[in-house]
Amino acid sequence: MSKKTAIICGMMLSMFLLVSTSWALDFVPGQYEITSKVEMPGMPSSLPPQTVIQCMTKQEPVHTENVANQGCKVKNLTTKGDTISWEMECEQQGQKMKTTGQITYSGNTFQGTIKTSLGPQTITTVISGKRIGDCK
Repeated sequence: MSKKTAIICGMMLSMFLLVSTSWALDFVPGQYEITSKVEMPGMPSSLPPQTVIQCMTKQEPVHTENVANQGCKVKNLTTKGDTISWEMECEQQGQKMKTTGQITYSGNTFQGTIKTSLGPQTITTVISGKRIGDCK
């Protein structure tokens, strides 16, 4: 994975972590396995899915420390039912990115799609999560 792709994947996952902090959603706190699959047009082969384990609680559903350090501004963050939608603009290493996303929660699981525009290229990340137990 290239450094640029790793930065983009990290920013998209951080954005997911930021927006999943709403307590009014159909969300069960606990340890979650979160998988993200990046789809980049024009790539000869797809990148392998990335999986992380994250403790999500009612007080702090996710750890969001990296979002503040990435030069991003969230705009139009809305919640409708069990779905969160947002727009985000980031500037890092002199490049501007625009992200739109939507995540829907359903008790012990969630799924969503994040689209990131970097210049003329749009990268789509499909995210899913499932509760795998209590936080340790």
